[in-house]
Amino acid sequence: MTAVTVLERLSMVCPLGVRFRDEATGSYIADSLSVVVYPAEQPELRISGVPNPSSIFVFRNLPGMREVEHGSGDSEYWSAQTPRFDFVLEVVDRAGRYLPFQLPVQLPQRRILGIELTSPLSSPLSFQVGNEEGSLPLFSSAARPAVDGMGVLRAQLLDAGTELPAAWALVEAKAGEQRLVTGMADREGRVMLPLFYPKPVITLGSPGTSNTPLTQQTWAVDFTVRYRRREPVPEIPDLVDVLTQPVATAWEQISPLTGWTQATLQFGRELRLATAAGGAGTSALLITPAGSPP
Repeated sequence: MTAVTVLERLSMVCPLGVRFRDEATGSYIADSLSVVVYPAEQPELRISGVPNPSSIFVFRNLPGMREVEHGSGDSEYWSAQTPRFDFVLEVVDRAGRYLPFQLPVQLPQRRILGIELTSPLSSPLSFQVGNEEGSLPLFSSAARPAVDGMGVLRAQLLDAGTELPAAWALVEAKAGEQRLVTGMADREGRVMLPLFYPKPVITLGSPGTSNTPLTQQTWAVDFTVRYRRREPVPEIPDLVDVLTQPVATAWEQISPLTGWTQATLQFGRELRLATAAGGAGTSALLITPAGSPP
């Protein structure tokens, strides 16, 4: 038997791992995503992440992180580490299915970076604590094709005060007993939000009782819009800023002025939210930010 003498041990530590989840379907997404990080004050020093078989993007050779990346990586090593290096994570979908975003992060992070969506979110400082099942949300773009077997909520959001698109606003919606789903408007205020259909109603009764055809069944959809005005409007939004927007008022009609928080989804038909003006339909959903006059 040949004896082996270990002359030196080299270890490599990954200071950031991040995974992305389709907010509507819950699926992990890696294909066609461009995911980069760079020092907060040096955006020209961009490093691309590489997805592993578990759809987790990992980053190495980050500027200023050489000593951290060559640590032992054991429990003693991590107990002495604190997230202290300011970086920016930037995500863009080259296929155009999902909207882009940026996120300030502090490195190193021992576990997968993630945000658990709640309504409203907790402090921005608390949701950056990673865990083994962590993920960041991806929001559908207006150009995304409809998802098979799911309903669709669409809207063109318009700030009623400025008459400009409500860029990067959030729409939270819940169809029947299904879970709350969050969507984001693009820079032009356009929202596309896939929704799981609630369970269909099937009537089992006496002879002569008829079922409502699935194509005619409808469900109530409760929705909330979150929005703040931005000047200038960023090309790529900050995810912290987006997710912590206050509740805005959506208007069902403006004559008389009527707030709106519930609409009706019909199977096989898109639910389009738009404000009625003087009895006539409009193409946009007018919204008013918190603290602004109607």
